[in-house]
Amino acid sequence: MRKKKIWEGWRLLNPKNLQKEVDAYGYHYSWKSHAALLFCALTGIGAVGMLFQLQRLYFAAVVAAVIVTLPVLVLDMYKGMYEQGRFADVTAYMEQVLYAFQKSGKAVSALKECREIFPEGQMNRLIGQAVDHMEQGVPDSDMGVLRESLGLIERRYTCEKISMVHRLLESAEEHGGEISDAVLFALEDIESWKKRGYRLHAEKKKSHADNVISIAVAVILCAAALGVLDGMRGMFTTETAVSVFRIPVIQVSSVLFILMLLWVFAKSTRSLTDDWLQCGTAAEESYLLDCYEKVRRGPGERSRGFKISAAALCGAVLTAWICRLRPVSIAFAGLLLFLLTEKRIGWQIAKKDVTRQLYLSIPQWLMELALLLQNNNVQVAIARSSEGAGAVLREELTGLIRRMEQAPERLDTYTDFCSSFDIPEAASCMKMLHAFSESGSGNMQVQIGRLVERVGQMQDVAEEIQNESEAFRMKLIFSYPVMAATAKMLVDLSIGMAVMMQFLGNMGGV
Repeated sequence: MRKKKIWEGWRLLNPKNLQKEVDAYGYHYSWKSHAALLFCALTGIGAVGMLFQLQRLYFAAVVAAVIVTLPVLVLDMYKGMYEQGRFADVTAYMEQVLYAFQKSGKAVSALKECREIFPEGQMNRLIGQAVDHMEQGVPDSDMGVLRESLGLIERRYTCEKISMVHRLLESAEEHGGEISDAVLFALEDIESWKKRGYRLHAEKKKSHADNVISIAVAVILCAAALGVLDGMRGMFTTETAVSVFRIPVIQVSSVLFILMLLWVFAKSTRSLTDDWLQCGTAAEESYLLDCYEKVRRGPGERSRGFKISAAALCGAVLTAWICRLRPVSIAFAGLLLFLLTEKRIGWQIAKKDVTRQLYLSIPQWLMELALLLQNNNVQVAIARSSEGAGAVLREELTGLIRRMEQAPERLDTYTDFCSSFDIPEAASCMKMLHAFSESGSGNMQVQIGRLVERVGQMQDVAEEIQNESEAFRMKLIFSYPVMAATAKMLVDLSIGMAVMMQFLGNMGGV
């Protein structure tokens, strides 16, 4: 796989191949644009090479690195524009299809109306394919015509939100009922998600600008430091005084420094090409299911091998301490501490990941449950709602359904739902469902609507934290040029001081 990636990168050196890749994103890239960008890049790196007075061989290495990197940067620029366009298309599609469905109550009519707002392009074409499949009315699998048709759009726009909207349409068309509250919540949720997406990208763009400034300042500082060191040779009258710039170690450190900054710039640019639709979405289902099983098992008892290892480490700590090998004793103590806490920390991380995923899944499930409860009792509604639930939530619903079959009247049958995770909203929901199942009284739609709103607020918090984490990782790149400049100046100052001492020795010898 890695060889393929490297080969793909080398292919982009051919402007024709680069143009094809850009065209795949829906943009036009001409030879003139490529020539202009290449001229600007070579002019810029030429100025940097002059600042560091790179010799021909070293300068050629830097130029080669720029020529290889430029096509990747160009492609990343267009990919970023493409991802932004996809995000705008998806948000517009979800909002329009919900408004249209609320009026007509038919998915095919909603899709036809939604298609009119999109010009010729991928989204327009996919909606057209979905409408054609619906009107043919012949399913290709057990999923049914409606789900297959909407799946044509989902497969090209992988996104938790668009799946939520489609499940809402499917449930409303299949089971009927009043969907005004569910649509209202979905629209509010989409609007919040859209604002978070644009805000996150704005923060990333600002961080990218800061990174570029950091790179420029690092170049200026290091070049200035070398210039000062080189100017100090005028203080010596010896014939052996040579330019600091010409010293081979300085030349090598300058090349490595420039290549490091080039990598930082490429990394910062690449961070702007992330898939906007995946921001705040769940991890892989297999990983989440593994985490779910780990949480259900608990930290567990320590194995015999663990106890033997811990005892051996304790003995090693005491022996090293008695022998006054304090550093060795501290190292063994750190290893023992890691051994004692590793399993518990892994369990807590797994619990945190699963809890967050449940907060993302529960609002969608509650909306579908609210629709089903209009025409079904609690047990049937929960059983039907589990079919479209996420993998982790489906595990909890399976357990709930099994308990309901055995003891439907007991309160703990319901309250054991998600009891292993810190989700107080789930307990409130289950108590309400138990009361409704027993008495059949109360305004279920209003109560579920309030729960959906509350869980949605918690979902917003979870996604906001995820966005802040991504923005923070982008801001960390700002420190890379600083560290590179620090290392470069340490090398230059060390070599410069050594050269000066040599000059002084030569003068003393004279």
